[in-house]
Amino acid sequence: MARELENAVERRMAVLFDFENLAVGFRAGKKKDRLDIHRILERLLEKGKIIVKRAYSDWTHWDDFKNEMHEAGLELIEIPKRAITGKNSADMRLCVDAMDLCYSKPHIETFVIVSGDSDFSPLVSKLKANGKRVIGLGMKESTS
Repeated sequence: MARELENAVERRMAVLFDFENLAVGFRAGKKKDRLDIHRILERLLEKGKIIVKRAYSDWTHWDDFKNEMHEAGLELIEIPKRAITGKNSADMRLCVDAMDLCYSKPHIETFVIVSGDSDFSPLVSKLKANGKRVIGLGMKESTS
């Protein structure tokens, strides 16, 4: 048991937030259902050390979340308006970044995808095929 806990602390993780998808839950949920980024990150620290923290969205719509995300140390990846780029721009950028991290940073052993979108199933399969551990998190109101 102690060895298992020791191994968890040694694990290095990348945490990637599909904020565009999570926003569906914010709109559907009540104010008390607001995303608690600090709580999520605290729980993940039980699983290992977080090396990369990124969130993908059109941040012009989420000014009230920007400070909280910056305070938590997340890199905010700006995704242009959906009308310009199409529905899945955040998804595609997250997938490309995850695969880039998989190949360029072999010391990252665990990928955490915070979303509710089943579009990430092929990404999960590819990461696992490359020997990576994958954890998925989502909000009840935005999980498909």
